[in-house]
Amino acid sequence: MLCRRPRVVLISCPAPMLEDDSRQPPNGLVSIATVVRRLGFEISVRDLAGVRPDALCGAIGDADVIGFATYTATYKTAVLLKDELQRRNPAVITVAGGPHASALPEEVARDFDIVVAGEGEQVFPELLNALRDGAERQRPQITIAKPIEDLDSLPFPDFEAFCDMSRYNRRMYGRPVMCLDSSRGCNYSCRFCNSRVATRGRWRARSAGNVAAEVAWHRHRGWTAFRYNDDNFLADPARAVDICDRFRGLDIIFRIFARAASLCDRRLCRALRVAGCRHVGVGVESMSPTMLARMGKAERVETIRRGIQVAHDEGLTVRGFFVVGFPGETDETVAESINGLQDLPLAEAIVYPAIPYPGTDLFRAPETSGSGTSRITWIDPNFDNYIQVGRNRESGFTMATASFGVDDVRRWRDLYMAAFQARGIAWSASTGEVV
Repeated sequence: MLCRRPRVVLISCPAPMLEDDSRQPPNGLVSIATVVRRLGFEISVRDLAGVRPDALCGAIGDADVIGFATYTATYKTAVLLKDELQRRNPAVITVAGGPHASALPEEVARDFDIVVAGEGEQVFPELLNALRDGAERQRPQITIAKPIEDLDSLPFPDFEAFCDMSRYNRRMYGRPVMCLDSSRGCNYSCRFCNSRVATRGRWRARSAGNVAAEVAWHRHRGWTAFRYNDDNFLADPARAVDICDRFRGLDIIFRIFARAASLCDRRLCRALRVAGCRHVGVGVESMSPTMLARMGKAERVETIRRGIQVAHDEGLTVRGFFVVGFPGETDETVAESINGLQDLPLAEAIVYPAIPYPGTDLFRAPETSGSGTSRITWIDPNFDNYIQVGRNRESGFTMATASFGVDDVRRWRDLYMAAFQARGIAWSASTGEVV
């Protein structure tokens, strides 16, 4: 029990399995820290990217409350670090948030004192206030946060107050990149995707004026290149056009993620280009209609092809993301998808195996993900292997069905990569820049 303002540290664990885990700061932690500091608490963010395993504990200062952003592939690291910090200070209170904790709150509560499932900007300050006021709390405790409806009410995350921005290396045309969020959530339910795992619910957006004001704020500080992390920046086309109109004159460049269907709107693509958008990431997933249906993608191959073509014609660089090895995949569906790359104007592409992340249909209810030959027969219990793309373009192969095993998925992924190379589609980044 604390009867004073607790000192707080928020931790982002390293991901040494990645080619580079220092691309951008931990947006979620910085957003929470910005809110908490405004309430008068002493709080810091420790991004441990690139820190050696034997130096992790020493990189964390004294604190009464330590919060961890948990991700599936680095969960074991988070638990080991938590154990070491509690040995150093048995009185410290540990809190787990982030995607993994949100997907598996009961399991994570076995390792941490408190679990926050969902968005933390409102519930984490309430927790700190309770600790400050000396409230007794039974632990482990699980708090399910409601999705924040009025995102404009949140302060702009103050990255420069909590992070050394010079250490992050995303670049766009040589310019350092500031990574932002203009919306949260997604209205779609792709069965392989864990973007809905943090109980973010339906798509919720900041207003165009609020988005533009944040960019102007960073622009005043010298930032001219931005990356939006939104699952679908174009979910509301009218809002997107409004944002683009407000960006004009700011002399910035930016990149987004979008569904191909939105890119079929030539006026919208043109507005993006005029406003400074240079790069669009599109979840293609597969050029096989059979696999799109199985994945719950809710898009047609013809729509994907048209959206990418229009974006390309309007001067946008398009990167396609592909998923292989979803239940029901066969040699025939892979060949169909690869054949569909013909004349598809992708500048860049990336492919990774379907991974049964906690929170997805594949993990939650594998018995309903397929029947007969598409029935899931094995899921890797070792979360360390849940890597989409790691060092040397390696991936984790974590699932098998009655009709294919991990060797088949590895072979299919290799076929995609060879097809990209044969068609002049660059792996991930055509310019060699980390965008």
